[in-house]
Amino acid sequence: MKWSYKQLQQLGDEPLQINETLNLEKDLRVRRPDLQAVQPVQVTGLIGADRLGAYSQLQVEATLTLPSTRSLEPAEVQLSFLISENYVESTRTDFTDFSAKDLVIVLDDDVLDLEKVITDNILLQIPMQVLTAAEKDADNSAIAGQNWQVLSEEQLSKQQEEAKPKVDPRLEKLAHFFDDPEE
Repeated sequence: MKWSYKQLQQLGDEPLQINETLNLEKDLRVRRPDLQAVQPVQVTGLIGADRLGAYSQLQVEATLTLPSTRSLEPAEVQLSFLISENYVESTRTDFTDFSAKDLVIVLDDDVLDLEKVITDNILLQIPMQVLTAAEKDADNSAIAGQNWQVLSEEQLSKQQEEAKPKVDPRLEKLAHFFDDPEE
């Protein structure tokens, strides 16, 4: 799925609707050798052109199988994300029309290769920590050693609440005795 910049400009006001299922396993495995499997990638959205250049608004759904970062067991990772990018021809040097939040990509040889764009974005979306379903559901208290233990944020906040000194209810009114009343 490649388009030249000129083809995209010829679309005019009518953007091109995309609803494709792509097999990107080969490209992804070349760039990320630890990938064990890649299901066909579902892409929906549109590609068009306006006065600034070409643009894409694509929703990508992908399922990857990677080794767990904890046990190296196969773990499925579901990805669902939006690609919102602007594309300009390689001769363009003025980008003042775009806001600082816009992602602007200069096209190599003025050709938009949609499969490369989607592959790049999938690789960017892979999380640092990949866990199997059993590892996600497991209680973190099982991960412990001598004088140490892994705690979830909830467990840590509960421990901190329990460790706070308790005020005797009879003396509670005295806690604010020296506070400045004018503040």
